Amino acid sequence: MTERVIALEQGTPVADMLQLFANHHLSGAPVIDGGHHIVGFVSETDLLGVLLRKEYAGMTAADVMSTPPICVDEFMTTDEVMTLLRANRIHHLPVVREGRLVGIITPQDILRYFVECVMPVPPSTA
Repeated sequence: MTERVIALEQGTPVADMLQLFANHHLSGAPVIDGGHHIVGFVSETDLLGVLLRKEYAGMTAADVMSTPPICVDEFMTTDEVMTLLRANRIHHLPVVREGRLVGIITPQDILRYFVECVMPVPPSTA
């Protein structure tokens, strides 16, 4: 899990989201309310759709986010997380603790976990 997550507020303008995604190399971001509860998710695909319509002036995260958000509890197993990612054809899973955003899991996080924690340590070449 990645603990440092850039989250959007519902009122974040599309122009600001475009800047954030471009400047921070984001491919998606959760949308939170004032209590840090996840209310939606904006992916780069959502933003591309808005750009194609060419009518994004005045639009906010609340207008383009996908709802309901698909989230996982911080104690969900790796197998359950992988199943959710594949079944829903998504690449980001916000992680919640008591309903509040605490991180995000991507396929890269899972690959890193398997390499660091599951795969056998290769023999040393001495």
